Amino acid sequence: MSQETHSVRAYQYLRNRLISGDFQPGTRLLYGPIGKQIGVSATPIREAAARLANEGFVELIPQIGAVVRNIGSDELIEIYGVREIIEPGVSAMAARKATEEQIAAIGDEMANMIVATQQHRDADVEIDDDGNVIQSEGKRAFDQADYAFHIRVFEATGNRAIVHTATQSQVLTRVFGLRKHIHDAESMQNTCDQHQRIFDAIEARNPDAAFAAAVVHVQYGLEKCLIAMKDKD
Repeated sequence: MSQETHSVRAYQYLRNRLISGDFQPGTRLLYGPIGKQIGVSATPIREAAARLANEGFVELIPQIGAVVRNIGSDELIEIYGVREIIEPGVSAMAARKATEEQIAAIGDEMANMIVATQQHRDADVEIDDDGNVIQSEGKRAFDQADYAFHIRVFEATGNRAIVHTATQSQVLTRVFGLRKHIHDAESMQNTCDQHQRIFDAIEARNPDAAFAAAVVHVQYGLEKCLIAMKDKD
C-alpha cells in the first residue's frame, strides 16, 4: 500500500473520530500510538494532522504536535452563520430535486434518530470516575443518524460542490459546537421534531417550508451551544 494511501486512510480515521467526539478540544493527537491503532507509521498520521490543521480542526504546536482546537463563541457564531446561509437553501433545493430513493434514505435516518432517542431515554445514566456522564449507546446512535440525515439532504441536491461545502461547515459545528451542550432526551426530541419538519417539507416537495424549517434548526443549535458555553465559563 502506498504512502499516499496510508495518508488518506489516516486522514479518514482521524476525521471520523473527530466527528464521533472521540477527540475532544484540547486533545493531543499522538502520532505513534494512533498509527499503531490502524497499522501505519507515524508519518501518515502526521500528514493527516497537517491536512486537518488546514481545515481548521487541529492546531500544530511546535515540540508538541497536533492538538484539537478550542474555539470561542465568536468563531462558533461565524461557523453557524455559514450553516445558516447554506443549509436552508440546500434543503429547499433537495425539496425540488431529490429522487424518491434519496427521500427514502433521508426518511431512514429520520427513523433511526427516533429509535435512538427512545433508546437513550430508556437507558440508565452512567457516570465515570471524573463525574462525567458516559455517552449512552442511544446517544452515539443518535449522533450518527443526525449527521447522516444532514449528509443525505446535501446529497439530494445532486450538486457535489454543495455537498463538499455544506459537509465541511456541518463537521466543524459537530466537532466544536454540538458537543458543547448535553444532548438529553428533551433536546434530542426537539432535534427530531425539527428534522421531521425538514423531511416532511422535502417529501412534500415544498421548498419554502424546507427552507424555513432549516433556518429554525440551525438557529436552535447555535442557541443551545452558546448557552452551554456560557454555563461552562
